[in-house]
Parts: sequence; C-alpha cells; structure tokens
Amino acid sequence: MVKNVLLITVDSLRMDSIPEEDTQVTLFEEIIDGPSVSFESVFATGPGTTPSFPAMLTGTMPLSYGGLGPLLDTRPKLASYLQKSDLETAGFQCNPFLSNYFNYDIGYDVFKDYQNPLMGIATKIFPRGIEINNPKFQRIDDVLHITDAIKKSYQLVKGKPRPYVSAEVITDDTIKWLDKMAQPFFCWTHYMDVHHPCFPPEEYRKRYDMTDVTQTDVSEWYSALLREPETLSQEEICTLRTLYKAAIEYTFDQIGRIITHLKDTGRYDDTLIIITSDHGELFGEYGQYGKPERMYDELLRVPLVIENGPDYLKDAKNDLVSLLDIPPLIHDALGLDVPAEYEGRILGKDDPREFIMAEHEVEGDVIVGARSEDWLYEGDEIHDEHRLFDLRDGGFEQVVREHPDAATVREAVLARLDELDVEAKYLQGDVETDVEDRLEDLGYL
Repeated sequence: MVKNVLLITVDSLRMDSIPEEDTQVTLFEEIIDGPSVSFESVFATGPGTTPSFPAMLTGTMPLSYGGLGPLLDTRPKLASYLQKSDLETAGFQCNPFLSNYFNYDIGYDVFKDYQNPLMGIATKIFPRGIEINNPKFQRIDDVLHITDAIKKSYQLVKGKPRPYVSAEVITDDTIKWLDKMAQPFFCWTHYMDVHHPCFPPEEYRKRYDMTDVTQTDVSEWYSALLREPETLSQEEICTLRTLYKAAIEYTFDQIGRIITHLKDTGRYDDTLIIITSDHGELFGEYGQYGKPERMYDELLRVPLVIENGPDYLKDAKNDLVSLLDIPPLIHDALGLDVPAEYEGRILGKDDPREFIMAEHEVEGDVIVGARSEDWLYEGDEIHDEHRLFDLRDGGFEQVVREHPDAATVREAVLARLDELDVEAKYLQGDVETDVEDRLEDLGYL
C-alpha cells in the first residue's frame, strides 16, 4: 500500500492532443517506466478550470454547494481530509482561479499560488478570464483598464510577460518541498504552460521551427482567435496549434524531473502518482475556438494515467470515468475511509457508471450535460436550448427528435437542472466589496 500521493494536473491538455505517431501510453512511458494504468474514457465535470477542479480537489460537482466561485467552508476538501490523516500537504500552482482568493489553499501546509493582489481582484470581477466578453464588464474595463493592468503585472519569469509562471519554476519548488519531506505527503502540482497563450522556452520552439514567433504575436493571435477568428490566417492558427504541442512536450519534460527525483530519493514505489488534466481546448471544431460552454469531447475528455495504484484499477481502464473519481481513489489507495460527501466512485471496486455528468454556469444560467457511451444530452439554459447527440458508430450527430435509448441521459440532465440553485458570483469578499463600491460610484454597477 502506498503512503504518499502526487497529483499532477496539466491545464488545457486534450486527450487527443498527443501527436499521431505517438499514443497516450507512449508519451507517459517516457517519464514513467513502472506499472501504470492508462484510462481511455475520462471526462472532466465541465469545460473549463472553474467547473472542473472542484471534482478533483473536493470530490463534488462544480455547481453543488452554491455553484462556482470561492469554495465554501461546507464543501468537502481532499487536502483537508488528508491533512487530518497526518499527511503533509502542499500545493504548487499559478492559475488565479485556483488561488487562495478562491479558498483553494485550505488544507495545505504549504501553498504557493504565485499571485499578486491585483490578480485576486481581477479574477473575481472577470471570472470568465482576461478576455472580456460580458458587455457590462467591458464598459467597466474601458474606464478602469483592469485588463491591461493584469497583463502588465505578469512579469514573473526572466522579464518576459506571461500569464503564468513557467513549468520549470513550479517543478523547482515542488522538488525543493519534496526534499524536505520525511513523512507521508500529499502534493498537488499544476502546470499552466499548455494553457494559451502557449509560449514554451526557446529550446522547444526551436524543435518545431517556431523561433521567430514572439510572445506578443501569440497573445494577439489567441485574443483574436477567441473574438474574431476569421481575422486570422490558417498559418497563424496552425502556429498556435504547433506551440500547443511544443508546450506539452516542455511540460512533460518537467513532470519527468519530479518522477526522476522520487526515484532517486527512493520514494517512487511508495507514491501514488496521478497525472491528468482539467479540460481541453477547441481549435476550430464545430466552428468554435477556446472553451465555450458546451460538452464536446474535445473539451471534456482528458488523459488519466495512474502509477503505483491498486491492482483493481486495471479492471476499470475502459470504463466511463469522471474526475470525481480521483478523491475516492486517493482515500482508498491510502487505506482511508472514503468520505460520504464525495460524489465519485472507487474505480474497479464500485459498479461502472452508465454516464458521466458535466456542468457550467454563466451569470446564474447553467448548462448541464450527461454523456453515455452512445448519447450526449445538453440542457442549456444559457442559450435556452436542449440538444441530443448520437455518438453511436463513432459519430457526433445532433438528433432533432428524442430517442428512447437516450432517455437515461435526458432524465439525468433534467433532474440535475431541477435541483440546482445557482447564483452568479462575481464580486465577493472583503477586497472585492471595496472594488464594487468604487465601480458603483462610477455608475457602472
């Protein structure tokens, strides 16, 4: 039985983002040479960071406990449970939506989120990200220029403007902390380099003949990709995709450093290693880019590889898996009781699920999806639409009429919509109240 846990998450890593000449197993085998289990049908609980990470770190659906926003005290937290079970806990990540401003630091003895106060304020005013697509917030930004200030504030690595610290920094800090650990630990390390705007180090850009591309080019292209993709050439879009691949290669080299360190220090065999992602990214599929509020496989399906896990995991490698299943697995692998509040299943022990659920929220309106092997049903209150997709025979065809074989996923979505009570959470907490007051004084709220 293992005594340590290393959870590694890579932001925006699509399941099918690995080059065609490789396979998921091949890529991971470059850094893991032990008995691992690679799962084929793993799905996030939403098409973005904020609706996905509650599953992995709290074992609950994102719109439970009042919906998106800061994690409430009443929501269970994996790190807190493990901390109370005498594991040393640490988190290393730089996504502002996973920072202490959103209470993701609770339960960690050491938590580095690399944020500055401006980012904490900005992410709650603009919870959908730096790219503003809400007319009310756009008017605010036109006056206060918060977006420009955010971008200028990100001078974190060698003077280059970037919206996150590099994988090398995250890896260095993770290894330094592991060096100090003489007792069982839980370590969560999250990488942002695969998240756009992708700009890996020169060595990796050179491998893909991308040395002439600048950080400014990438930022401008990606912003245009989300707002006006028709203004970009196919060459520019192709460049963004290539940099995405280069960033994946860079990130996995950094993950390899941590794995090597565990081996060199004799703790590899005692450590449950979980490597996964929170969501994918669209590159023109369905005529869309980025992370729209939809439940496409390109957004929800993610890789999951588990090393040094229980033998029974092999029985579930072809099952439908939700990221909700990660916290129960960790508890069970450590020999700890699985909290009743967790909504996931123990892979290989509990019965396989018939479908997975995913959901998201925009200004109080929600979208809920249920996906089985053969069907996807979306209940979309954001656009006031309900959609059914036929996934049989490997297709993805929207069906006009209801189908009796899809009744299970449809009923699951309708039941979830009926039970949800979600509030739009944009301005919250003491710091944000001060900002809200100033915005009201300007007449924008």
